[in-house]
Amino acid sequence: MQTFQGRLDAVGGFGPGYDLVRLVLCYEVVVWHCIALTAGDVSGGLQSPFWLPFTLMVPMFFTLSGFLVTASAMRLPWRDYMLNRAARILPALFAVVLFAMLVAGPIATSLPLADYFSDRRFWHYGTNLLALPYHQLPGVFEANPYPGAVNGSLWTVRWEIGCYIMMAIMALWGIARRPWVVPLLALIWAAANIVVVNIGLPAMPRAAGVVTGQVFSAGGLLFPYFLGGASIYLFRDRIPYHGGLAAACLLLIAAVSVLLDGQQLQKDPVLLLVMIAPSAYLVSWAGLQKLAVPAPYRGGDYSYGVYLWHMPVLQLIQHFARIEQWWLLLLVGFLPVTLLAAASWHVIESPVLAARRQQTRSKHAASTQPNQATP
Repeated sequence: MQTFQGRLDAVGGFGPGYDLVRLVLCYEVVVWHCIALTAGDVSGGLQSPFWLPFTLMVPMFFTLSGFLVTASAMRLPWRDYMLNRAARILPALFAVVLFAMLVAGPIATSLPLADYFSDRRFWHYGTNLLALPYHQLPGVFEANPYPGAVNGSLWTVRWEIGCYIMMAIMALWGIARRPWVVPLLALIWAAANIVVVNIGLPAMPRAAGVVTGQVFSAGGLLFPYFLGGASIYLFRDRIPYHGGLAAACLLLIAAVSVLLDGQQLQKDPVLLLVMIAPSAYLVSWAGLQKLAVPAPYRGGDYSYGVYLWHMPVLQLIQHFARIEQWWLLLLVGFLPVTLLAAASWHVIESPVLAARRQQTRSKHAASTQPNQATP
């Protein structure tokens, strides 16, 4: 039976389906937020038979990232690896945060501009530039059905950066020689989450309690998903790559979504952690399929831009138009969100990545240049 390594060899070491998988996941996030931004909460989505795929959309991003980033961490020196990650994440993040502060905020605030710019919440929102999430700008979107939240998508960025740092540490430690550590760490993390949620944290100093509470929170659950994707890559020469297994994972997710109540179980760590293995397998399997993205998206990787830009755009639409149906908000917002994502890729993300690749090539050329010194 073909393994993941065999499949990687067959597709030239590159996952041809990952671009489409990323697009599907990011537009799933858009749909979820359209439901929330019209109804004022996500209860409608949790009551639908598709609640589990919605709940798993962000964790699946992290399993996908774990599979892809592990290869980079094992191949590159840690400094180059971290610089590459920073080049991919930070430029677009800076752009969307500054857009919210300097464009969306001033045109949507209910305050005089002098009060808007002098309010401490304006400056506090700038902590998003450091991946420290803060969701409100003074007087902005306060009358929207989902009030106050400027860009709820930014909450995942710090966890993504945390996963990158964790992978860099494991690579320095010699992850290639100790791959068993990764699934073991995922299991320990999962078990700790279950214990903390069902029993609670023991008494500890305030600072330690804050850190521990964050690690074993909804965001902390993303780490085991990242490690699940990393485990698929590390054991790629042993794990079968088979469509039947992928179909079984898909059927399991569908069955749980249809048979169980999303409102009760959406935040249950036991259920979410049980879903790590099928989510990691399904995403990794699909990423290595030959799945072509639609023609309008073939000019670049617009998924990160869609993820970052869609919520402030949708909130602006709600501020000026007040749409009550989620599907109509999706219809109205689809084009501007996609165009902004394309602009983000071509104007910001792609040039920075190209400059980073050029820097890497120049560094490599310099390191392999014969010594020209005169004896």
